Amino acid sequence: MGRLEITPEKWLASDPEKIGWLEQYLARKGLYSRPLNTSEIQTALLRSVYYLISRSNGQKEFANLKAAWRRYKSDKKRGNQLVQVRLKPQVKQQLALLSKSTSVSETVEKLVREETNFLKDRRAAINDAIKLEIDQRTESAMARLESTQKQIAYLEFQNATLKAELDAAQTEISNILLIITEFEIAAGVQAGDDLGLSSDDKHEALNRQTELLNYYTKRIKATASFPPSQE
Repeated sequence: MGRLEITPEKWLASDPEKIGWLEQYLARKGLYSRPLNTSEIQTALLRSVYYLISRSNGQKEFANLKAAWRRYKSDKKRGNQLVQVRLKPQVKQQLALLSKSTSVSETVEKLVREETNFLKDRRAAINDAIKLEIDQRTESAMARLESTQKQIAYLEFQNATLKAELDAAQTEISNILLIITEFEIAAGVQAGDDLGLSSDDKHEALNRQTELLNYYTKRIKATASFPPSQE
């Protein structure tokens, strides 16, 4: 074992924060268990550190220990927190390969950032897709509504037209019934039926019959588009 640049006693320096950190560090490596008597904690820690140094790669391990402490202090100063996770051997090996040109913590931070950005972009893409679907369905519904409104307007127009035609037909029927009645009266007078009419009424009814026959003959010819008679 070569000469140490700084002894464990001087490095530990009865620093309470360093003692607490060192307990966790050595416990994770299986080199330390806290004594029942808390006044013996520092002595137990120094014993564990010397045991670590006494191993074949001891000085390097002690240097790694001190480097780990410096990283802890730096992380604490920058607001970083220590996170302990259990990884499968294959994952741990992959993480080590990814961290060849940088530290493990920086690699993990990069992976977390990339995953966060991926999830953010994916969420934005999903929101855009939902908005597009809503817009398309809204546009389709508005088009159907407009078409339905046009159909309703057309049906209302047709209804109004049919109602007007019905009213006209009802008026025409009423006129026809009145004409038929008048015609029957005139025909009855011509046949000599006693309808309780005065001579003047009978004469007027006969004249009315002639007028009606002439009027409807002309009307039928006009409706049927009969060619005019050659006289």
